[in-house]
Amino acid sequence: MRRFGPMKILRQSGAGDDGDGQDFEAAFDRLSQLAFRISFPLLQNRQDCEDVAIEVLARAAVRWKSIKGNPDPWIAKVTINRSLDVLRQRKAASRPHPVSTLNTEDTNHDERLDLVSALQRLPMRQRETIALRYFAGLSEEEVARAFGCSVGTVKQHSSRAIRKLRNLISTKEA
Repeated sequence: MRRFGPMKILRQSGAGDDGDGQDFEAAFDRLSQLAFRISFPLLQNRQDCEDVAIEVLARAAVRWKSIKGNPDPWIAKVTINRSLDVLRQRKAASRPHPVSTLNTEDTNHDERLDLVSALQRLPMRQRETIALRYFAGLSEEEVARAFGCSVGTVKQHSSRAIRKLRNLISTKEA
């Protein structure tokens, strides 16, 4: 992923500088890739994903002192929330004008919105676990380290979240 212009401004302003100035800079590439990988399954648009990654990293830079010890769960949560905002904005923008006669139905878009809606109904820890495991592609061990819990706890959250997502989506389809 390329270096973003807005991040250069953040660096010059001292955002994310915790005294040694290197922690955020060292984590930047990994965190920007994480944000991109989490947002892409939802947004399916490279430019939107890059925009989300920029915004998430800007927010992370401002809060770096409080999240630097374990930024991955925070990045995942904010990335998902920002991606959901983008999807909502798209849906509002894609509503046909009353005079329009064009068919703007997009079944993939509708399926993604259904998934997003179901994800929003999960408890926060289950939503974060799904984001890190399946959107970011982290292993159960990596997620456990990020959350500071056991692998068994991650498996439990994943299992319960998947079961609830299946129920929510199948109920909606029925």
